Amino acid sequence: MNINTSEYINSLDPYAFAEIDKAREKAKSQYSGEILDFGVGDPTEPTPAVAVAEGVREAILNPDRGYPSYEGEEDFRKAVSEWFKRRFGIHMDPHNEITATLGSKQAVFSLPMAYVDEGDAVLIPDPGYPPYTTGAKQRKAETVFMPLKEENNFLPTFEEIDEKNLEKTKLMWCNYPNNPTTKVAPRDFYRRAVDFCEENDILLISDEAYSEMYYDEDKKPISLFNVDGSKEIGLVFHSLSKRSNMTNYRIGFVTGRKEILEPFKKVQTNFHSGQSQISQYAAIGALSDEGHVEKMRGLYRKKKELLRPALRKFGFPKIYSEGTFYLWAKIPDRLSPIDVVKDLLYKKGINATPGEALSRTSESGSQFLRFALVPSIEKIEEAASRLKGEKMLVR
Repeated sequence: MNINTSEYINSLDPYAFAEIDKAREKAKSQYSGEILDFGVGDPTEPTPAVAVAEGVREAILNPDRGYPSYEGEEDFRKAVSEWFKRRFGIHMDPHNEITATLGSKQAVFSLPMAYVDEGDAVLIPDPGYPPYTTGAKQRKAETVFMPLKEENNFLPTFEEIDEKNLEKTKLMWCNYPNNPTTKVAPRDFYRRAVDFCEENDILLISDEAYSEMYYDEDKKPISLFNVDGSKEIGLVFHSLSKRSNMTNYRIGFVTGRKEILEPFKKVQTNFHSGQSQISQYAAIGALSDEGHVEKMRGLYRKKKELLRPALRKFGFPKIYSEGTFYLWAKIPDRLSPIDVVKDLLYKKGINATPGEALSRTSESGSQFLRFALVPSIEKIEEAASRLKGEKMLVR
């Protein structure tokens, strides 16, 4: 029997982080010691006790419940509303302006089903999170990439977008603090983004999964919704994966004005049968506590302070680390990025993500490596030790 795959599947590149996993496994046979993995951004610190306690409590008290609410339990939506008010000073109606999601990845991928048709265009930051692209492709939309260039401070330049693309653009993604460049966007960027999208009738989607991961209180990230007029043309995505180390719980939320959010909620009812109540109550516990988040920021700050100078001495001329838990390290122009990746992996036992794995345009990200600060302090100290002495090899 011959099974023909779909045009959509044939259009997809291998998922970047799955390929990174393969490279790490291959390196185990070529490097004699332990491979230190800075590739995939999967936190290794434990989920906070307050989240575990609430999730276990819910499982014990309500063991025989049926399907959960498609849009999330009312208690969860109220907890999100209260947190959003405390954190950003903005009230989001828990009854009409918040919906639960299965983490962020599923929501990012499925969002275009609500707003994008074949032949429409989607504006996507480049480099950026791969599901922005795969979600657009499943709608047969045109993907228009907005380069995040070092000389532009890793912010898209709206003036460079072709007018022909603007005529058919339905949706634009932005993501700050940014994965992978670590940039924390200033308020004036959001102002320009809102004005641009309003002028061109574009739905603006702000992925704020890393909003709680910053190092400087003076540069504490704001939300898109802190800008006047943004609720008229935008949606905001959040996830508990990074804020509270809850990747395994698969819990997040999308918030926005009722009229804009409703189409996405309709997609959700057809795409899945709701998020586990156990995960939602664990998230309620996590959202009620800021202590573990402050501790997390301190831990990542310490990790950054250990690894960053070691990478500089090894030969990376610039290393960006404004927000998120990544380091965005520039490779000297004379060197091949793939050679640097191989040298780190096979000779130092250090796995990192090549920027080109997160890019769709050759000019964006190709001369950078991304290091996720997820290994333990001890393993980061080991990585720093391995980087001493011999500098980056020149071929």
